[in-house]
Amino acid sequence: MENPLYIGLSRQVALRRQLEVVANNVANMNTAGFRAERMLFEAAMEPGGTKPNDRIAFTIDRATYTDHRAGGLSPTDNPYDVALDGDGWLQVRTPDGVRYTRDGRMRRDVDGQLVNASGFPYLDDNQQPIVIPSDRSRLSVGTDGLVSADNDMLARLRVVRFDRPQALRQTGDVLFDVEPGTDPQPAPDTRLIQGKVEQSNVQGIGEVTRMMELSRDYQAVTRMMDEGQDLLRSAINRLGKAS
Repeated sequence: MENPLYIGLSRQVALRRQLEVVANNVANMNTAGFRAERMLFEAAMEPGGTKPNDRIAFTIDRATYTDHRAGGLSPTDNPYDVALDGDGWLQVRTPDGVRYTRDGRMRRDVDGQLVNASGFPYLDDNQQPIVIPSDRSRLSVGTDGLVSADNDMLARLRVVRFDRPQALRQTGDVLFDVEPGTDPQPAPDTRLIQGKVEQSNVQGIGEVTRMMELSRDYQAVTRMMDEGQDLLRSAINRLGKAS
């Protein structure tokens, strides 16, 4: 009699986790460089039922993975914005080490460094921050990542790629870390486009629709569990009267 309750609870846990992932996607659908997350589920077959060979399927939240499809490129006409056309990643230095990002919304901090929205510096080919001298004003970024100011070449933005993109893990602020032992490779085929940013790859209408479907599924499972509990209470009451 308790099997429907256990099945329903396993499904509710999975649906709640999926709702959290979809809600995070929706919240970041306007965040430059954001990658949508998806869920993987698995059915666990356990003995149950009235016959020896009967099995009950429980839903297991197996894993979360990142959708690495590129987002659209949006023009900003800001010379400090760059978008990546290809599978490359920019590198930034954080207090926790080097991280990777597709967010090319750069700005110049008080020390002249090119930094991201969180103040972490973008790195050049020598793994060093890129500094724009205070007496320079006109910034130029070539398709190969070459950074110039007032026509003077300063450095080259480091752009890398990974043979296995799923080794990248989101750590927040559209930054990614990699699994230990995963080494970045040069990305010569990736072009940098100045004056544009890559938008989130979240499909807003699709994600909102998915959220509504998940909410209805959750309500349906809740109703099923309530009906199962009502049947159980009814059976207990009848047994009590019979005795």
